[in-house]
Amino acid sequence: MPLIDDRSLDHVIYPESDDEPMSECALQGLAIRTLVLGFERLYSGRDDVFVGADQFWYPVKGEPKIVAAPDTMVVVGLPVKPTLREIGSYRQWEHGGHVALAIEVLSPSNTWAEMVRKRQFYDRHGVDEYWVFDPAAGALEVWVREADALSERAVPETGLVSPTSGVLLKVVAGELAVHDPGGGRRWLSPLDEVARAEHEAERAEHEAERAEHEAARADAAERRLSELEARLAALERTQSGT
Repeated sequence: MPLIDDRSLDHVIYPESDDEPMSECALQGLAIRTLVLGFERLYSGRDDVFVGADQFWYPVKGEPKIVAAPDTMVVVGLPVKPTLREIGSYRQWEHGGHVALAIEVLSPSNTWAEMVRKRQFYDRHGVDEYWVFDPAAGALEVWVREADALSERAVPETGLVSPTSGVLLKVVAGELAVHDPGGGRRWLSPLDEVARAEHEAERAEHEAERAEHEAARADAAERRLSELEARLAALERTQSGT
C-alpha cells in the first residue's frame, strides 16, 4: 500500500503568481520578449509544444514549494496543447510533457548563488537544455544534458546549434542573437518583427504590381504580334489575288 494516498494531494494549492514583475530592466524584458516570440513562431505548428514566459513550473505533485519560474521555457511532449488561460502554471503531472529548454535572462538583482540554485533545480528535474544570458555583460552560458546531468557547452563566435530546438545562438555586439534552424533569419524583438513583416508585405506588394505590369505588357505585345500576323496574312491574300 502506498505511504501517501495520491488523492489527498488533489486539493493542494499551486500559486500561479508571486506578484513580482516579469522583468526588472529594459534589456532583460526585451530579451525575454524576443525569445518567447521566436519560440512561439518556431513551434507554431506543433500541438505538443508550449512556450511559457515567467510561469510557475511545479514538477512534483503535492509539493508547491518545489517550484521554478524560468524567464522562458519550452515544454514538449504534451498530449494536448493548452492555452494560456488553461496553463496559468505548468503542473507537470497534470499537463504531461517535460521542460526541454529553460532560459534565464539575468537582471541586476540576480546573485551568483541564486543562479547556481536555479541550475541545480533544472538539473535535478530533468531539463534537457539550459541557457543563461546576461544582457548587461553580453555573456551567454549553455548547458546541455549529458549522461543524466547538465554539462556546460562552449559557445564559439560562430555560434552553437541548440540540440533541443535546432536554432543557432551566439552573442553579437553584446546581444543574444538567435537564428532559425539552418542559420536562417535572425529573431527580432516584437516591434522589429512587425516592422520587418510590414517591409516584407510592401516588397511583396511591389513585386505583385511589377508582375502585373509585366503581364499587361506581355499581353499588349502578344496583341500587337497577333495584329501584325493578321495584317501580313491579309497582305499575302491580296497579293495572291492579283
